[in-house]
Amino acid sequence: MRRKISILLCACFFIFSFTNFGFCQQVVPEGKSEITQVNKSSEKIVSSPKDIKERTNIYVFVAWMWLAIFVLLYIFRQKIKEVDRLYHLEFFKSDRK
Repeated sequence: MRRKISILLCACFFIFSFTNFGFCQQVVPEGKSEITQVNKSSEKIVSSPKDIKERTNIYVFVAWMWLAIFVLLYIFRQKIKEVDRLYHLEFFKSDRK
């Protein structure tokens, strides 16, 4: 049980790391980079949070999302265990032939 949890936590850590450090970013071809830079120069793009409060809000949101995922997985696992227990007790077996 502990081994499965540790494997799951490691997998979540690596997924979080790869998505945050730019391994999944799209590469722009060389010919189109000049065109997109000219068109985007007039737009204002905010690339990062303005202050520490916004940065903290982002991390809290991500933490709550992961917590919700883990809670849902735990509930789903408990439901599966209960159904397996009822199956082994032959609760769903009917006496009709």
